[in-house]
Amino acid sequence: MKITGVKTYVLEGLLGNKAFGWSLWVTDRRQTAVCVVTTDEGIEGVGEAFFVGGPSTITAAMIQDGYAPLLIGADPFQSSVIWDFLYNRTRDQGQKGLPISALSAIDIALWDIKGKALGVPVYKLLGGAYRRRARVYATGLYEPQHVPSVKEALVAEALGYKKGGFSAMKLKVGYGIETDMEYVKAIREAIGDEITLMVDANHAYNAAEAVRLAQQMEAYNVYWLEEPVPPEDIDGYVEVKQKSSVLITGGECEYTRFGFRELITRRAVDILQPDLCAAGGYTEMMRIVALASAWNVPVIPHVWGTNIGLAAALQLFAVLPHFPERRFPAEPLFEYDRSPHPFRDKVTHEQFVMKDGYLDIPERPGLGVTLDMDYVTKNTIR
Repeated sequence: MKITGVKTYVLEGLLGNKAFGWSLWVTDRRQTAVCVVTTDEGIEGVGEAFFVGGPSTITAAMIQDGYAPLLIGADPFQSSVIWDFLYNRTRDQGQKGLPISALSAIDIALWDIKGKALGVPVYKLLGGAYRRRARVYATGLYEPQHVPSVKEALVAEALGYKKGGFSAMKLKVGYGIETDMEYVKAIREAIGDEITLMVDANHAYNAAEAVRLAQQMEAYNVYWLEEPVPPEDIDGYVEVKQKSSVLITGGECEYTRFGFRELITRRAVDILQPDLCAAGGYTEMMRIVALASAWNVPVIPHVWGTNIGLAAALQLFAVLPHFPERRFPAEPLFEYDRSPHPFRDKVTHEQFVMKDGYLDIPERPGLGVTLDMDYVTKNTIR
């Protein structure tokens, strides 16, 4: 089998009155870059790149202009060799960020091809399933932009997740400690103590501020504080972790095993959150997981994209080992983005339905989803 082509599609949907913000900025649209790899045997693989810091056209250009010419004629089953080859070709300037996100989409597509060619889901190729379903938490509770009261809107949204069957949810913070605590207090009082509540600051604070925030949140049984400080501030992560009983998590802004090495070996976080569509795809994620396992650091991947990225992440979630292995292992959580997204569910024919707080892990070959090419081609902006 040989690779005959690589094509990227950039999709964009405007949010209108559903625009939302978080600690860094406000967005009025959702975008993604989808990568389709074709072969001489008629089997196609699909991947998605995670990139929030700018237009997805940049990521698509990296895939199409930087990597695609190097892939023609390669054997998709040589995915590890291909990964190392592409990484080394861009290593001088591409150790993190956009080049790795683009590489992630390609790698995911190659694993999709392998699964389809062999008639098995990706999780079987990765070593087998520790679990067949994922306990999900709702990612939402961003700052709505067109409401009379942000706090009241957040409370109503949180109650909607509770009514919908979620056993856990995540709130965006990072607006200032006083405002953050106002939102945390209101939501905890509304949803009660039985719902797991996490918060995400998107690296809005320095270490001293993050320590104050974490210590004040302890009274409201916050399960974890995500990205309390900028990703470059490893010492800040260590300081916040040492001074708080709230679990400290991070990693969505980190890339490859080289980037995660320091987070892991310095025990800077309680839980690692690499994103499959950013950190290097399956090939590199399995290296990251192996490194984390050696240091007994749990991995709960970051997930934020369309049904393509969701399906890919579910395949990875199936193979995550227990941290640690024991008779009654801890059940990991799976991030299920519920923030406004005009085309999240429209890019694939298959749909995901939460049942009793869980998503089933697809058993179909490859990622377990097929692109709705009519929708994708009609709605691409590049």
